Amino acid sequence: MKSLWCLLLSLSLVIAADIQTLGSIKDLEGKAFGQHFPHHGLMLLHWFASLIDIDENNIIRFKKQSFDPVTNFPFHPYENDAKSLPKIIQTRKRAYFSVGNLKNGLVGQLPSYVTQEFYNSQSYEDRNRDRIVVVIDAWYAPVRIDQVYITQDSINSHPNGTEGDSHPTYQASPQLLRQIATLRNPLDCRNTFLKEIFPHLDFSLTIAENMFSEPGLALFLALAGYNLQGRYNISMETWYCPTSQSLQERKALCDTSRQDLEVKTSQQGKALISWRGLPSSILKTHTTVALFQREGCNGPLTEVRIDGEVAGTRETTVPFNPGLQVRLIKQDLGDTVIWWGPEVDDADGRVPVQIKDKDASLQLFARDGYAHARVYIKKTFTQWKEEFFNAWVGFYSSAADCNENYLSGQWQWVTKFSKVSPDLFSKFYIYEYASGTSIAPGVQLRFFLRDYDEGARTLPWE
Repeated sequence: MKSLWCLLLSLSLVIAADIQTLGSIKDLEGKAFGQHFPHHGLMLLHWFASLIDIDENNIIRFKKQSFDPVTNFPFHPYENDAKSLPKIIQTRKRAYFSVGNLKNGLVGQLPSYVTQEFYNSQSYEDRNRDRIVVVIDAWYAPVRIDQVYITQDSINSHPNGTEGDSHPTYQASPQLLRQIATLRNPLDCRNTFLKEIFPHLDFSLTIAENMFSEPGLALFLALAGYNLQGRYNISMETWYCPTSQSLQERKALCDTSRQDLEVKTSQQGKALISWRGLPSSILKTHTTVALFQREGCNGPLTEVRIDGEVAGTRETTVPFNPGLQVRLIKQDLGDTVIWWGPEVDDADGRVPVQIKDKDASLQLFARDGYAHARVYIKKTFTQWKEEFFNAWVGFYSSAADCNENYLSGQWQWVTKFSKVSPDLFSKFYIYEYASGTSIAPGVQLRFFLRDYDEGARTLPWE
C-alpha cells in the first residue's frame, strides 16, 4: 500500500511538473488561450483578477460578494476527467471548480465584456472553449484559492455541461494575477503616458481602446499578445466601416468602445430596453433594436426604430424574464442581426449570499416581472428545518428601509417555500417563493433567523 501511494504521488508530481507556470502577462503571449476572436479566455482572466485579493504571502482569496462558499457560484464542479491537472485529494471542502462555460444558461452569470464575443460569433464552433479552473479550499474562512489554471475545453463538450478532453493547460501565478488586477487602475495613467511606457504598443493599444472600454482590458490584451488587428478587422466589417479612410477618421466614425445593448427592469416589472454608444457608421442607416426571448423562434417580442439616436431607452409591455436579449437589426440587409446584446440572467448575475455561518444561501431573482426568493440548502445540512423553524424572508423596496418596513404582506416563512428540482446544483436542495412585488430597481431580500435577527441580505436589484 505504501508503494502504491508513493507511485501515485510521483505520478501527480510528474503531471504538475509538465504544467508551465505563467509568471507575468508577457508569458501569455503565444499561448493557446484566448488569443484571438472568438475566444473569451483573456477577457475571462481579466474578470477573474477583479474578483480576488492577493496578500503579501501570495495567498489568494475572493473579495466579498464575488463568490458564494455554499453553492460555489459562479464556479461549477470540475471532474478533471482528462487528467490534465495535478491529482488532488478531493473532499467536501477542497475540490476543482471551473468557470467559463457559456452554454446551458450560464452565459448570463458573467459580465458582457466577457460574453460579447460568444454572442457575436454564432457560426464559430470553437467559441466556448476557454476555462479557468481553480482549487478551492473551504476549510479556510474566507475560502482560499490554492491554484489557478487556464485551459481549453474540447469543442465537443458533454451535453450536461461537464468538461471534455482538455487542451494545453497553464498555471496562473499570483504574480500574473496581481499584474492583471493592477492594470485596472495603473496610477490613473493617461493614455499618452501609457504609450510612453509601452512604445511598442502604440498602434495596438489605440485599436484596443477603440473596441474595449472595461478599465485595464485594452492594455492587458495588448500586453498579452491578443490578435488585436484581426479583431479590429472583424469590428470594421461588423459596423460597416470604410477601409479607405485614415485610422483617426475610422476611429471617429466607428468608435465602438462605449457600445452597449441591455435589458433592465422598469418600476412595473416590465422589460426596459436601452442602447448607447452605437458607432456613427450605422446610425444613419435603417436600424432597429429588437427584444427577443432566448428560447423563442417566432421573431422579436417588440422592436424600436433607432432613427439616428446615439442612445435611448424604451419601456415595453413584456414582463421581465430570464433569457431576454436585445439585438441590433439592419433592416436594409433583410433584417440581418449585426450585434447581439447579453441575455438576461434570472438573478442579474448576482452571487447568492451566505446565511450567517450556515450551509445555506439566499438569492433574489426575477420571473414573469415579479421578485422571487431562492434559498439553497446543502444536503449535508440535515437539521436546517429545525434551525430555520422561525426563519422568514422579507421583500424591501430599498436598502434604506429599516427591517420592520418590509413591503406590505410580502414575506414568507422559509419552511413554507416550495421545493424545486435542481439543475446544476445537485448537491443542494433549492426552495423558492414567488412574491406579488414587481421586480424593480432597489428591491432587496432579507433573511431573518427569528424575529428581526438578520442572517443575510441581498444587494439591491439594479
